[in-house]
Amino acid sequence: MKKLNTPFSVFTLLIITIASLSCTVNNSDEESGGPVELNTSAQKIVDAENQFSLKVFKEVVANDRKENTFISPLSISMALGMTMNGARGETFNEMREVLGFSKLEQQEINEGYKNLAEGLTSADKKVQLNLANSVWNREGFSVKEEFSSALKEYFNAKATELDFSNTSAKDEINDWVSDNTNGKINKIIDTIPPGMVMYLINAVYFKGSWSSEFDPDDTSERSFKLEDGEVVQTEMMNQENKFPRYFSEDVHMIDLPYGDSLFSMTLMMPADPETGINDFIENTLTTSNLNEWINEFSTGKIRVILPKLELEYEFKLNQVLMDMGMPIAFSDLADLSGINGGGLKISEVKHKTYLKMDEEGTEAAAVTSVGAVVTSVPPNSYIVFDRPFVMIIRERSTGSILFVGKVKNPNLNDS
Repeated sequence: MKKLNTPFSVFTLLIITIASLSCTVNNSDEESGGPVELNTSAQKIVDAENQFSLKVFKEVVANDRKENTFISPLSISMALGMTMNGARGETFNEMREVLGFSKLEQQEINEGYKNLAEGLTSADKKVQLNLANSVWNREGFSVKEEFSSALKEYFNAKATELDFSNTSAKDEINDWVSDNTNGKINKIIDTIPPGMVMYLINAVYFKGSWSSEFDPDDTSERSFKLEDGEVVQTEMMNQENKFPRYFSEDVHMIDLPYGDSLFSMTLMMPADPETGINDFIENTLTTSNLNEWINEFSTGKIRVILPKLELEYEFKLNQVLMDMGMPIAFSDLADLSGINGGGLKISEVKHKTYLKMDEEGTEAAAVTSVGAVVTSVPPNSYIVFDRPFVMIIRERSTGSILFVGKVKNPNLNDS
């Protein structure tokens, strides 16, 4: 690829991760692919990613006072994981530490992501999970072969060179995004700024159904208690069935499976109604506690009453990631020379998500964009989620967390 000869004073690199989750009726009689078998590298990725998931969730909740929060830690992790292939020196070390890969080298990290992606996409034949990656270069922008080869080999990234000055370029990229999210996200780019030289895009599409769907005839208006004492009316789904559940002095929780039960939504709330959901997230929701609670699940008949939800969420992650331990990547001391020889730093990391949950299942989408610029140097017989709660969408055999969120007011669809 030839070197870019341009008067641009600012070069911008944008890495976008899109995760679309759509759960609908699926009557397939195919047998499940079975529990995911991960190699050592992939299991380390899952362990690290789950630690990262709750850390970044806590930081977002602490830094953003919106009523509802919904993020995709897997999306954020994969976007930063791809970017790491261009990071060097302390920039690489900080990013690796924040993601939880402190004892892993880049090769093992890449191999782990690849094996995890292969495992997740074949886990449950009643659930459709597609992963797609692409790289879009400004025509003439020079990218190191080592960087391009790594993204192709380990992330199966499709590489395309476009004339970014032509309006058809954004249309071609948006068409790829729409195709790879089954139309759930139709557009990620409005215009391509003059200084933009690259887009790295990851798309995740998931389609499944609740293993036990809710009957719409059982959905009705019920009260939901807000933390300030106000009570609002919202549509609540209702069913009685056998589900994994756990009750303790700290938490009330339940696991609602999709498909052949390898993917599920884990819902939880503080056992004490007087405990604020933010306090619960900060002080009680730890990786060790979550693992312990899940290990204590027992399956039995229980009635679950759950709000129907539709919400959108957006948050800029710059300060969160710097507070977590990677400030150099956002500074003039950043070293992303593995991409094109040097002179780039991360300018912003934005995260957008969408969630819809109804009687058939769940629909969710997440977008993570990383931009870089040139440097200048209750009773156990029932559980009612009628107060703020936490939700986690995960793959159960690996423990991999796809989405995590909190709901303080189910009637707010634009938080």
